[in-house]
Amino acid sequence: MDLRPTQATSYDNVRRGLYLNFVKLMRAQEQVSSGKRILRPSDDPVGTSSSLALSRQIGEVGRYRSAVGSAQPLIDAGIAAIDEAGTLYSEARELLMQGLNGTLNADDRRSIGQQIELLKARLVEIGNSKLGEHYLFSGTHSGSSPFVETSGPAGRRVVYEGDGATRAVAIGAGVSVPVNISGDQIFGQSVSEGTVYGGLTGLSAGTTADEGSGYRYITVRHVATSGTFPAGITSAGAGANDSFVGDRTLVVDATARTVRLGSGPPKAIPGAGSSELADLRVLDEHGAEIHLDLSGWTGLDANSTVSGSASISFDGSTFTALTLGETDLELTDARDGTTVHVDATGLRRAGTDLVTFSGTVNAFDALQGIADDLANAQNLDPAALQQRLSARIGELDRNFDNLQISQGTLGARSQRLTATESRLGDFDVSLQALRSDIEDADLTDVILDMSRAEQTLQLAQATGARLLQNTLLNYLQ
Repeated sequence: MDLRPTQATSYDNVRRGLYLNFVKLMRAQEQVSSGKRILRPSDDPVGTSSSLALSRQIGEVGRYRSAVGSAQPLIDAGIAAIDEAGTLYSEARELLMQGLNGTLNADDRRSIGQQIELLKARLVEIGNSKLGEHYLFSGTHSGSSPFVETSGPAGRRVVYEGDGATRAVAIGAGVSVPVNISGDQIFGQSVSEGTVYGGLTGLSAGTTADEGSGYRYITVRHVATSGTFPAGITSAGAGANDSFVGDRTLVVDATARTVRLGSGPPKAIPGAGSSELADLRVLDEHGAEIHLDLSGWTGLDANSTVSGSASISFDGSTFTALTLGETDLELTDARDGTTVHVDATGLRRAGTDLVTFSGTVNAFDALQGIADDLANAQNLDPAALQQRLSARIGELDRNFDNLQISQGTLGARSQRLTATESRLGDFDVSLQALRSDIEDADLTDVILDMSRAEQTLQLAQATGARLLQNTLLNYLQ
């Protein structure tokens, strides 16, 4: 029996063929217009899964690159600030060496001291450098300035008010890089190396460990002069202006008309009628002095021993009687609890001596101390002043070494971030290429498929038109 397809069946077959070919054409057109092979998950479930995984990785790489990009300016700004600070250190050291020149007068040194104070003020500004609204050297307290100038028991000082923590950025899974160095590490790295005395008075550190930081001053005061003054010589002003401490020989040479204290240089005795006879200032080998009244001198040779007693103070106001046999005298400044232990066995003269807690003086205070010395408010003699300035060099150089270490640390971090940025960039390109291989369409193949689909659709349309021609003649047949 012949099977005759119905009109409805023919229509459904034509419609189905047209739909399928139209879908192929539309899909090919979408791929051409978008450049993508996968337009929806159903196009390639496996490829879609791989593409999503790659997209997640690309997003993570993008976040790491963004973190590196935000960290690089912070590190670069820190390096630039430290570089300028290094230039200031060099200028300050050069000025200090000029100040050590024995040919300078007081005004010259005072002028150099003012220049160093200006350098110190600029160094404080560098320590308080900002990038945007964030301070570079405050640790994690980036919203407030790290260095503040104060006045206290030790005089004008710059203190650090940040913290020692570091800020870090993630540059990979479980990998982070610090982007800052705290200001106390750069400008005030402290490694206690013991207490050092300036050498003016002859005091030295005792046997017990001290408690303090930075630098302080300790004052030795001449209390009284005692002993036998021969040949009509007496103490001028009852010893009020003397500064020697301990026993000294007093030798008068009548033939040479000189007087000598200890091993100091001979002092010429002025002629009769000189006003200097009533108050002759004689120095010993340490620069300590005795004031003698020779107006009653009998003109004879003399050789005797005189003694100077002393008291000592760590706060400049409270004095304690001093025994020269003390090897570990404890002195405490009640204002802040700073404590030193003094060996007085080498004490030789009164004066204000520099006490340095070696390894703990920050860069700002080192410069301030140099400026103070050059101003010479304590009226040190030239030899004592040079000795005081020489004692400052060590702390200044130590701080410069710390600065260079910090600069090297930030430089290494900058190089690491640069290398990381390059590596992440290469990795991002690789991931993008892998995702492109999965998602992107081959335009040559897609265009060919689109041409085929278009031709097939046209053929299907023509065929369907012929199949669906309905005439009375076709029906009667």
